Amino acid sequence: MHSRRVEIRFPGTHEGFAQGFAQLLSALDAERLQGVSRYNSELVFEEIVDNIVSHGATDGRELQVHVTLEARRDAIILTFEDNGVLFDPRGLPDPQPPKSLEDAKIGGFGLMLVRRAAAGPLEYQRTASGCNLLTVTVQRAD
Repeated sequence: MHSRRVEIRFPGTHEGFAQGFAQLLSALDAERLQGVSRYNSELVFEEIVDNIVSHGATDGRELQVHVTLEARRDAIILTFEDNGVLFDPRGLPDPQPPKSLEDAKIGGFGLMLVRRAAAGPLEYQRTASGCNLLTVTVQRAD
């Protein structure tokens, strides 16, 4: 079975995010991933890492992010590990649509987008070393 793993490690900063995203793009290029599978893989990476960088270090700790991309024949499996504050996204509901334009807010839709891009439920665990471990599977359509 065709399977390839790429390890991407970077600090949980905006600069680290850009560095990690460039590595992700190279890995997706190497897989010749295109279309909706590529879009969904990039979207999942952007949304999850943005949440880690924006909300993971509220106690002042230096964030470290480790993303494993496993490219299989039928799916791209992205596993995100970070040493940020405890965050289990599985129980959070999708935001309610605003009743009017005045009620509309910017932001808050990232997790909903990730769920829609994923091929199944999000998998989460808090590791023994106190890290968040989130796995998202994106269906491969090419």
